Amino acid sequence: MTAKEYLSQYQMIEARLRAIEAMVDEARKELSAINDVSLRSAWPDGQPHGTGTTDPVGNQAAAAADRITQERREELKGLLEDLEIRELKTRAELWRQRMEIEEVIGAVSDPTHHDVLYRRYIQGQKFELIAVETGYSYRHTIRLHGEALLEVAKIIKK
Repeated sequence: MTAKEYLSQYQMIEARLRAIEAMVDEARKELSAINDVSLRSAWPDGQPHGTGTTDPVGNQAAAAADRITQERREELKGLLEDLEIRELKTRAELWRQRMEIEEVIGAVSDPTHHDVLYRRYIQGQKFELIAVETGYSYRHTIRLHGEALLEVAKIIKK
């Protein structure tokens, strides 16, 4: 793996962390929505009636629907627990990789090279923006980046 490929993993790690979080949030919302469902009603129209009679067919249907809803709720709880366990393991590994990349960039001794690498790989800036913000020409920024990658390659090999 080249130094550039190694450092480029940082933004992919960030995207994966966001995707995992969104997936867990979606599962939690779906479980919450199912927990809010209540199908019991004396009459199919859901309105109270003062006759004191009940709708036996409606009650049977509501009971069957409640059982199905409860089964789905339990299924979702199990899936959410599995997802959260996988999420924790994956997040731990991704954070480890992320911190490793940050440490490698932090080990770059030249402050200009460090700045270019930090802006490019941690902040995700384009070379044009790095050039403008640092006051270097675009071409010189590319040159600095190349030099910095050589330094990173030496650090990675150790």
